[in-house]
Amino acid sequence: MKTLQTETPAQRAPLPAQSPPQQAKTSSLARLQPPVPAASVTKAKTAFKSFSLSKFAGNATPLSHVAAGQSPAEAQRRMISQHIDNLNNADAPARAITIALPDAVIKQLLPSLNTKRGTIDLGEVINLIQNNMRGTEFYANGNPTLNRLAIQGQVQKIIDSVKQEAKK
Repeated sequence: MKTLQTETPAQRAPLPAQSPPQQAKTSSLARLQPPVPAASVTKAKTAFKSFSLSKFAGNATPLSHVAAGQSPAEAQRRMISQHIDNLNNADAPARAITIALPDAVIKQLLPSLNTKRGTIDLGEVINLIQNNMRGTEFYANGNPTLNRLAIQGQVQKIIDSVKQEAKK
């Protein structure tokens, strides 16, 4: 039978202390990472100069943003006013309506028709539509001019009917 001999820690020979080869690591890193061009460093510094973790760039916040301590109603009024100002300052889009009528009755119903220019007096068109509606009101959403004209047409009818009643 064989007996196993074990070494005690005191009997072991100390290993020489090994230091990591610093020079080898530094030289391999230098070869892998070329120096950063100065133009790139300048561009990065410029880009991050005003960097902020805020979700709003600079001081620009959307119209719908309600700041801490601010009334939501006040923010809503501000937003509505801004949109109304934008609509007032915007150019009116070219709008059109197509009316399909037989040639025989066009001149009779719309005497202001100018076929060369392709125009008709808007008042005549609104009167034609109002006179031929069956059981509904004339609604025009989105265009303040049409809304005003429709209301003026209805007001004029009321005034005319009051005048007719007064003459009787």
